Amino acid sequence: MPNDTIDASSQDDIPIGSDKERKKAVETTVHISTCHALDEDKPKFSRTAKILVLIAGSFCGLNCSVGTSIPSGAYEAISEHFRLTNRMQLALLNSLNMVGFILGPLIFGPLSEFIGRRPVMILSYLGFFVFMLACSGAPNYPALLAFRLLSGVNAAAPFSVVGGLYSDILDDPHKRGQSIAAFMVLNTWGAFAAPLISGFASRLSWRWPFWAASIMAAPGIPLVLMLPETYAPVLRKKAHRGITEPCDSEEAILTEPKPLDARKIFLRPAILIASEPILLMSSIYLALAYSILYLIFQVYPIIFQGIQAPISNFGFFF
Repeated sequence: MPNDTIDASSQDDIPIGSDKERKKAVETTVHISTCHALDEDKPKFSRTAKILVLIAGSFCGLNCSVGTSIPSGAYEAISEHFRLTNRMQLALLNSLNMVGFILGPLIFGPLSEFIGRRPVMILSYLGFFVFMLACSGAPNYPALLAFRLLSGVNAAAPFSVVGGLYSDILDDPHKRGQSIAAFMVLNTWGAFAAPLISGFASRLSWRWPFWAASIMAAPGIPLVLMLPETYAPVLRKKAHRGITEPCDSEEAILTEPKPLDARKIFLRPAILIASEPILLMSSIYLALAYSILYLIFQVYPIIFQGIQAPISNFGFFF
């Protein structure tokens, strides 16, 4: 952050003269101090800010993962309400949500490096919350599918942004690795717990699983609204906007941020996939893992048909 304060020693160096000369000398000193503050490579965050970022990121990821499989325990209630006769139509509830998980990172990942992590997290989480509520009020099945797709697009943001968010605030690779591991564990268990929640909630109404997911997600709204911006290039760009005159020092000129190239940023995922074999193989592996995981959510209702609802719900969980 720019530091506009002048210590006593710097004031002693200001030459004594007319008021105009003294004012100009003060402005020059402030300007040099501000330019020097922008030379910092990475912003420093307080312990409180780091804890807030860690909690907010994990909480958002947990709720978004719950949203991915929340209809899985409510297939019977949804089918009965919308009078669906083809079971393949029910599979679209999770399938379209996963399509959103494909599209979301292509948008939000690059966007977080263009406008910053904070606005992306806020907009996407609010979008997830709104479309989850919209699912509960869907007037027909096509509308429900559309809301599930849009919910998935927004729910994908934490999975593509939180890694960068944690990297911004944690310099120690061990702590960063532990935080990412905890984040992934919460996400996995969120997807497993959602059918358990919806299985019981759907006994009240087909809408209740989506209401339950929205209620769980609501406490995350103030958390994301309190998130600080953490991405250093965006912070430096904002700081430079506050300087009315260019920095004259050679060091400041070298560290002055370059304009962000939107085309380059948004093409980066495709370029990396095409040029990095390990990234391509990792993506294929994750696609297979997610396919198997969400296929299980389709299979369990068939396996546990005829068994009492509470038992089948626990079957989902385990």
